[in-house]
Amino acid sequence: MKQIRVLVVDDSAFLRRYLPTILETDRDINVVGTAANGLEAIEMVKKLRPDVVTLDVNMPVMDGLTALRRIMQETPTPVLMLSALTSDGAKETMEALSLGAVDYITKPVDITLGGVRKDLVEKIKTVYAAKVKVVAGVNVAAEKFRRLISDLSMEAASWPGKMPAGPWTDNKELVAIAASTGGVVALQLVLRNLLPTIPVGLVIVQHIAEGFSQALAERLNAVSPLEVRMSEGQELVRPGLGLLAPAGQHLTVTRRNGKLYTALSDQPADTVHRPSADVLFSSVAQICGAKACAVIMTGMGNDGARGIKEIRDKGGATIAQDEDTSVIFGMPQAAINGGGIDIVAPLEKIPGEIMQVLYRSGARAS
Repeated sequence: MKQIRVLVVDDSAFLRRYLPTILETDRDINVVGTAANGLEAIEMVKKLRPDVVTLDVNMPVMDGLTALRRIMQETPTPVLMLSALTSDGAKETMEALSLGAVDYITKPVDITLGGVRKDLVEKIKTVYAAKVKVVAGVNVAAEKFRRLISDLSMEAASWPGKMPAGPWTDNKELVAIAASTGGVVALQLVLRNLLPTIPVGLVIVQHIAEGFSQALAERLNAVSPLEVRMSEGQELVRPGLGLLAPAGQHLTVTRRNGKLYTALSDQPADTVHRPSADVLFSSVAQICGAKACAVIMTGMGNDGARGIKEIRDKGGATIAQDEDTSVIFGMPQAAINGGGIDIVAPLEKIPGEIMQVLYRSGARAS
């Protein structure tokens, strides 16, 4: 593996010294430069062409969000945000991810904490994994980011022709969606382009750090014609409502008196992620069976592959994001390789595929 060339951007002189020191304890990482503000960062990205940029938000001269916009427009590069664990910091992080940052890491209060090095190095490598290959001098991952961001402005009609408000098939009662790295943009695009007359509720897992779930739910709600909010458990799953799993808790579904409700739990405790896509999908398979539609999108690892196959085995419809539009193809690829997927589609086509599953004239076999 060639070394990952990193540019560190932070207005703190201490962090500009300390972060390169801890990053370069890993032989696969080489810090090629540091910048003290967004304006310096833009110029150094052009000059040094790093593989990954770590970018603080609050800086003098030019802040991180402004710099990120310019970097993605002028020299698209995988970016890892350093995020403050505050309400404002969470909203800024969601904005950064929507602008094309690949991932984020919470800025520690005590930078000397032992877990910082491990987490930061892992995040750098995850972000670098989004840079899958270079073809004819074109950074494929960067072009991917540019296309995904531009797609967020497309009109809500990604399926062929104009689909009327109904009639709807009565053989589906729930859509379950899971994503991880790259998922903030992917979820915005999908939810923005679903019809407001969708006849079922949605349950959503996005791998995210604690303290950021509410900001994500608010952003999804703002861009979607549906109502989207963070689940508090025990909600009725109803048409037009999307319920997002909160960080640190598993989201599942239950049935009472013939109706679907959400449930939250910290069990099982041995999952790699909490919330876990596998935990959600497994509960959906058990409770909804063939009446489920499940979607798995961009993300590192294999969370969701087992659970989505359970849904398919029960007769539910299953959809995976394709490789070309996935920032990280890990989760969709694992689901496809595991035999759990009916439909593989580019991100911009997924809303249409969901609607076709739910719409009588184009319903998929269940």
